[in-house]
Amino acid sequence: MIKALKVRLYPTKEQAVLLEKHFGACRWVWNHFLDVRNRYYAEPRNGKKKGLTAFDTMKMLTMLKKEVTWLNEINSQSLQHSLVELDKAFKSFFKHNTGYPNFRSKKDHQYFIIPSGFRAVGNRLIIPKFQEGIKYRDACVIPSEIKQVIVTKDVERYYASIQYEVNEEFQRSEGIVGIDMGIKAFLTTSDGVQVQPLNVLRKKEKKLRREQRRLSRKKKGSKNRKKQIVRVQKVHQNIRDARTDFNHKVSSAIVKQYGTVVIENLGIQNMQRNHNLAKSITDQGWYQFKQMLSYKMQWRNAELIEIGRFEPSSKLCSRCGNIKHGLKLSDRTYRCEVCDLEMDRDLNASINIRNMGLIKVGKDIPEFTPVESATAAELSKGGLRVATL
Repeated sequence: MIKALKVRLYPTKEQAVLLEKHFGACRWVWNHFLDVRNRYYAEPRNGKKKGLTAFDTMKMLTMLKKEVTWLNEINSQSLQHSLVELDKAFKSFFKHNTGYPNFRSKKDHQYFIIPSGFRAVGNRLIIPKFQEGIKYRDACVIPSEIKQVIVTKDVERYYASIQYEVNEEFQRSEGIVGIDMGIKAFLTTSDGVQVQPLNVLRKKEKKLRREQRRLSRKKKGSKNRKKQIVRVQKVHQNIRDARTDFNHKVSSAIVKQYGTVVIENLGIQNMQRNHNLAKSITDQGWYQFKQMLSYKMQWRNAELIEIGRFEPSSKLCSRCGNIKHGLKLSDRTYRCEVCDLEMDRDLNASINIRNMGLIKVGKDIPEFTPVESATAAELSKGGLRVATL
């Protein structure tokens, strides 16, 4: 099993300059050889092979470093890996999986990959061209069996994503649960637990608006404008970090308690077309949460079941199966006209999601349900157990 550990780096001023050179050189090599391959494809064949490979461009890079001498300051493996990534991008394009490779800019995600030649000593990460080591901070111990290291930059912070192989086995839980994602509650489980939303964008919206207003007043191209851009980026960074931390905590709590989880395939892009709800939907981070839940379930050999987005999970009565076509988005309590069921709308949906998922994979629905339990009276009055993180 391949896992990744992300640690924050604390380089000295000299090391920060060298890191920036690595970002720029890898980007320059990508752009240079993308142009080389573009021109090669445009030229007449005249007996030449169809295209260039990663090995061909690596041989060109060796000759190029004699002319462009500043490339020798950079770790050669990182430069070569940029060519490997470029070759993968072309292969993916020819297989019709992705679009044509684009030229990279300073405004794009800055990173470089180190495939070998690294080790951790104490609180320092030693990589090629940084033999004195770069300080890092993290509570976890970096394992010895490292596969590769990816150094990235986020605003003014530097990080190292360390990929390593592990043979540890996690114990799978036995619980079965259905999860309904929402805005009023981040999620509601079929056993009556609600997690309140973080809504970090709403909380930071006033500060973000103020910093963006200040940015609009700065003269384009000025140093003050560049400084203000960093301030705006830091607010976005704070929002992103808080949401990521929240999603990690919620997803970890779920996989530790349940061995089978059923969720709904939400059409997030289509939902965001509703301009009244678009900002609130974006603020939840559903896609990131689903990705985290997926790979953490795989670690434990647990089962993640996904039902279709058009299943009537909210309109279906979890007791008698009646479909309430007139249910509105503003109706927070589900009231069935057939069996007189009255309970929280999200709880009813989560129970239906669980049952639909189990039927989809051919499993039996558990006899014990919140509606049939002794606590059904509390749940039907909206007495959900609220969990806040």
